[in-house]
Amino acid sequence: MSGRRGTNKTFTLITSDIVDISTAIDLDNIDASKPHCFVGAQFYSDAQGAAVATPTAGTVSIEVETINTSPVLEPIPDPTIEASAPCTRSWAANTRRVVATPSGIDVATYYSIKVTCNET
Repeated sequence: MSGRRGTNKTFTLITSDIVDISTAIDLDNIDASKPHCFVGAQFYSDAQGAAVATPTAGTVSIEVETINTSPVLEPIPDPTIEASAPCTRSWAANTRRVVATPSGIDVATYYSIKVTCNET
């Protein structure tokens, strides 16, 4: 999945499609020249993303493929996003790909992720 991209001079934003909560999201073709990366998850009760949901349980685990580990995936330093308390996770690596894997999430039936990368 390539996702929708938005770029300005300082960062690149990649937004995944909204997918069923049981589906892993695999964003590839990330610009590895911007090594400071962030990821967050958004949860919904509809496929259009119009109704935001707040889960009470579950996690999203984040793994990345970097130019140093390609084609192997590795977890980021703090790889778990708690669905009940969404947050932004960050790491520093020349990243080519981000994989998000949901587990045990209730209330929400759909989710998406956003990845931003910058040079500093």
